[in-house]
Amino acid sequence: MQTKTCLIPLLLLLLLIVKGTKAQERSNSLDSLTRTIVREGFESVGIHQNKNDVYLFYENRLFRWEIDGLSRILKVASSSLSDSTILHVVPMHYEVPVAVITTAVLDYKRNKELPTGDYHANNLAHTELNGDDLNSIRKSLKFQNRPFGKIDLFFLPGFGLTLGNYDNPFRLKFSISPILQTSLWKGSVVSVQVNVPVYNELQQKDESRVRLETAMLNQLVRLPKDLFIYGSAGIFAFPNRISSDIIYQRYGLAADVRKYFFNGRFCTGFSGGYTSLMYFGEGYFNYVPNDTKFNYTFFGEYREPKYDFTTRVTAGKFLYDDTAVRVDISRQFHELAIGLFVLKSTLHSDGETGTVGGFNIIVPIAPRKALKPSKFRVNLARYFNWEFRERTVDPLATTYRTNRDWNETFRNLNPDFINKQLHVTSSEGK
Repeated sequence: MQTKTCLIPLLLLLLLIVKGTKAQERSNSLDSLTRTIVREGFESVGIHQNKNDVYLFYENRLFRWEIDGLSRILKVASSSLSDSTILHVVPMHYEVPVAVITTAVLDYKRNKELPTGDYHANNLAHTELNGDDLNSIRKSLKFQNRPFGKIDLFFLPGFGLTLGNYDNPFRLKFSISPILQTSLWKGSVVSVQVNVPVYNELQQKDESRVRLETAMLNQLVRLPKDLFIYGSAGIFAFPNRISSDIIYQRYGLAADVRKYFFNGRFCTGFSGGYTSLMYFGEGYFNYVPNDTKFNYTFFGEYREPKYDFTTRVTAGKFLYDDTAVRVDISRQFHELAIGLFVLKSTLHSDGETGTVGGFNIIVPIAPRKALKPSKFRVNLARYFNWEFRERTVDPLATTYRTNRDWNETFRNLNPDFINKQLHVTSSEGK
């Protein structure tokens, strides 16, 4: 009886040793996976394990397309984790979570070998926009290879086109805009953009010289229940068509508040700004008195998941104090997006109506994979966004530009879009 009593503590001690050894092995395995992902060039990498669930947070400034970055993360992680693992991947934008992609490692390994179009292959992972349940995990992690203080120099090409008369049917301009960008803390982006003219047939006199376009501090905040707030402070550029003598800018504050419903398919929100007019001339910034304005718009947007077809309606008071309604329809093809729009404004010239239509496109221009993020990196901007209006005499429904690059991130990390595109990219990378 005494012998059996003595064996019980020994068995308990042996059990604790074995359990501690397995826990240490899991910790070492996660540390190794973290180092591997950091060596790949991803940033803000953090991994947490709770039994069979592994939560992997990361940020992609390596691949031009977010889907390519996500596919690479899944491939690296699945090769390091056991088949019984449920993997939850959380892509972030300057450490602000965007979505949660969940897949069973064994199912991922099996299904990525299936041909594109197979039902199971197209259900390779399940993506949710709402990640409120993971906030406590994210706050407990110490992210590795954080992006703060690193500087990127992007070059964004510019293109302008105005239709003329029979003798001079087109008037063109080309420019290049260097953009210095960095982040100082979670959700922040500091950017300065300068316009360098290359060729210009348009009439605006100041468009023929190098000039500052924007200088801003942007801050993204994500609140519970899929509510996002994006604020900007600084100098904003906007199109000017009233005077051909000078290029105007505005300085002040701007904000975009939006709420997503139905896992990112529907969005509604508000944009507003409190700004004053300024221009740069003779080496100085000149401020125009008595021109402080509060402009605002309300918008609603629905993204049809089968064809990635988006309809957006925007209405409000714009920069030239005109009240306008604008309707946009667009479709995303892989990374390319093509859209049409029509707007009705109270601002118009004599003999002209306040109705204008046009189209816009978003095309990728940077290499598919950039250099690994470092203290200083040079690259092309990821995407070129261009809009053509049938008439540009009046600045109808004008808004200022705030370099909201998070729109690109969210456009390519829409939950339905991820679920469809993920297998295609995984198959290409086999």
